[in-house]
Amino acid sequence: MIALAVLLATLASISFASGASAQHIGVDKAFTTKDPDRRVGLSQIMTLVRTPVWLFGLLLVALGACIHLTAVYLAPITVVQPIGILAVIWSVLIAARLNHTTPTRTMWLAVAGSVIGIVFFTILSTRHAARSRSASLQAMFVTTGVVWAVALAFALLGMFGPRWMRNLAWSWGGSVLYGLGTGYMKIMTVVLKDGQVFTGPEFWAALVGLALAYGVGGWLIQQGYASGPAEVVVGSMTTIDPLAAVVVGLVVLGEGARITPAVGVGMALAGALAAGGVAVLSRFHPETQRHLAEQTAGG
Repeated sequence: MIALAVLLATLASISFASGASAQHIGVDKAFTTKDPDRRVGLSQIMTLVRTPVWLFGLLLVALGACIHLTAVYLAPITVVQPIGILAVIWSVLIAARLNHTTPTRTMWLAVAGSVIGIVFFTILSTRHAARSRSASLQAMFVTTGVVWAVALAFALLGMFGPRWMRNLAWSWGGSVLYGLGTGYMKIMTVVLKDGQVFTGPEFWAALVGLALAYGVGGWLIQQGYASGPAEVVVGSMTTIDPLAAVVVGLVVLGEGARITPAVGVGMALAGALAAGGVAVLSRFHPETQRHLAEQTAGG
């Protein structure tokens, strides 16, 4: 089952990267400039829902999510979720193809750092992941509050932070909520596996939390597309998303019962390397460099 789950997660990453690139193209069509300060408002949303390429991207993302959900059902979330990092490689290649450019060495080093970090994170989590247990409402509410506070902090940074960080901050905010949503999906599957009925409070709390997390998270992700390159958005969703999802698995579902302090430190360092790679990709992406040069010339 784990081998099948890994294969499905890989296929999901390809579908997701393709969909994200299409959505980024669609968002670009809703604006007349590439200013990193631009925001997706109601008028842009109305334009997006009438833009075929954006809708096609949404379909691909939804397809990838369904495939990924199947993988999550077949294996622990700490095993499946980090595999999504492969999407950042596909997105860099897709962007290079669409823009007729060659990714820089710094970009590939940043991607390599993220991949290496997630690979080590996956190895550690795979070897020490415990079987998922039923979630408690108290643990769900506490974890939800913390994750939403982090997402809000990133959103504020996206609105008022340094220009080069806005694309990254919006993307990290949305990715944190996406990871929370994935955790909720896993909670729902555990409830059903344990033979509990749909009327249980844990199931409905997870369902409502999932809808809110993906709704607001999706809006933040669109802000990320509007303010910078798709590769940074995809990189964020394939690093920050799984890290947040794993936290839910560890805290709420008890998948961290066998993790020792040493393993925990190793996972934290690997996660930091993965997230740092995305931050470097954002800072030294050619599009970010162009915005900074324009800002300097204008100032």
